[in-house]
Amino acid sequence: FGSKDFGVLLLAHGGSSVWNKSVLKLRDGLASRFPIEVAFGMADARTIQKAVDRLAAARVKRVIAVPLFISSHSEVMEQTKFVLGIRKEPSREFMEAPHAHRGHTMASRVETKLSIVLTPALDDHPIVAEILLARAKEMSREPGKEAVVLVGHGPLADEDDELWLRDMSSLGKTVRKSGGFASVHVVTLRDDSPEKKRKEAGRRIRGLVSKLSRDGRVLVVPHLIAPGGIERHVLKTLDGLFYGWTGRTLLPDGRIAAWVARGAEAAAAQPDMRQYKDGS
Repeated sequence: FGSKDFGVLLLAHGGSSVWNKSVLKLRDGLASRFPIEVAFGMADARTIQKAVDRLAAARVKRVIAVPLFISSHSEVMEQTKFVLGIRKEPSREFMEAPHAHRGHTMASRVETKLSIVLTPALDDHPIVAEILLARAKEMSREPGKEAVVLVGHGPLADEDDELWLRDMSSLGKTVRKSGGFASVHVVTLRDDSPEKKRKEAGRRIRGLVSKLSRDGRVLVVPHLIAPGGIERHVLKTLDGLFYGWTGRTLLPDGRIAAWVARGAEAAAAQPDMRQYKDGS
């Protein structure tokens, strides 16, 4: 592919300055391979439109949207599909969520003549398993006597959470087998869910780590994109328990850049995914 055949739209939730800088550094490292722009915000039509307009100004022929999300199964991913013209209706869960800023911009689509292809999120990609394994091994002393707990953020809907955990379990199997750990467990914080579900998730995580720590050393690994505050919720939830922790997230890590590049290049030959165009 030529440098102008496609441009990459890197979709990122956005967060603290540290979180955002991690993503911008990732973008900068890929800028020599193809035109690339970042759109921060949770399916924010305004920031996505501006990023697409910058790619159009760079005269790319098509846009490959790469969601730098942990999972393809979430209300944010579904709303992103709506904004890009891939899904007919906005995500009801997203529009009714506490974080949804009501207004016309939330239900608007990107307007562009460029074709758009959306790749999957990180999900259970082998590169993610490699990084999580590296994070666990940094803390490990005797893998055969240690349990690893992968802690993710989690989506709003229960059915999405099941799919999220399924992918995490797939990653966990690779981490256990490759690292020689006694066991690997996966949990989600459900941080954006109603209070009842958040508290249930917190009790589940605390109970798991407490139980595992009675049988051996526990290594808690955040299954998060970048540092931005969620890791503090993990520490608060596990306050007073004994476990290994570095707090290191997926970024910074050069392997994420490889994931973006491979995903974009593989998607570049796919047909336009948009069915609903020009704001219709």
